[in-house]
Amino acid sequence: MKPDISGLRIVYIGARIVGHHCLKALLEAGAHIAGVLYLDESKSGVTVAHCSFDDLIRDYRLNARPFTSLHDPDILVWMRACRPDVGMVVGVSQLVGEALLATPRQGFIGMHPTLLPGGRGRAPIPWTLIKGLQQTGVSLFWCDPGADTGDILLQESLPVYYEDTAGVLGARTDDVAAQLLVKSLPLLASGQPPRIPQDDAKATVWPRRRPEDGIIDWAWPKRRIYDWVRALTRPYPGAFTYAGDRKLFIWSCRESLDERKAAPGTVIALLPGGILVACGEGNVLLSDLQWETGAAFATGDTSIVPGQILGALP
Repeated sequence: MKPDISGLRIVYIGARIVGHHCLKALLEAGAHIAGVLYLDESKSGVTVAHCSFDDLIRDYRLNARPFTSLHDPDILVWMRACRPDVGMVVGVSQLVGEALLATPRQGFIGMHPTLLPGGRGRAPIPWTLIKGLQQTGVSLFWCDPGADTGDILLQESLPVYYEDTAGVLGARTDDVAAQLLVKSLPLLASGQPPRIPQDDAKATVWPRRRPEDGIIDWAWPKRRIYDWVRALTRPYPGAFTYAGDRKLFIWSCRESLDERKAAPGTVIALLPGGILVACGEGNVLLSDLQWETGAAFATGDTSIVPGQILGALP
């Protein structure tokens, strides 16, 4: 007989699309959500995959409040009043402080879209694609004072396909995260959920990415540039280059079989399918471009011509 999950009181801390998606799955599975903290994105500066929780709060009449900092003393008072058995935090980059960690009887569960201990840290979806990985995963882990360092509760691997962009891969890991959280409910309700220590000797840590880090180095081989563009495309800030002194975002490209050679960054040809540009090894076809002003690069735009060299500001 499966443990009864209805008595398991959960406090949920969430942000972004993934946080909304996972909370919805838990509610649909019958989880007892004793309280919800949702990131006040209007004050937090979130720019990627933001999402309102208003619909779930309204439809399920949730005990909910916004937050900008988890270190607000009022949040600790509020959480203690929820009397949680377990906490869950999804889509939030802030670390949960020790006082909050100690509030739920069983502790807090975090979610990270890599196979921990690999890929700890920031921007896991972009880094997975930038590195050209063919496999990734989702990990549920017990939060501790470190970043993504706690014992593993559940993990599931999934493939990374050549055509995946950040948005596509992120949606797939979001689905797996929601499934794992639902799967965790009877384990948590049993009172004896798994706690599998991570092997720190196998850990890797990925650093934070900023919008300005998206500049393309045309000396890279064509596959690296392809991976770079698909990793940073929407909803992320984008890969970019410069045409003279004008910033140009590259939202989509593909590796080209065209064997013409030129110095890296050279515009080889303007083709019906896009702009053919030379790389350090091979060529890429840029197919979705946008100027920093917001105007799309259109056929007939004479700002870019064959022979021109794209790159960093001179």
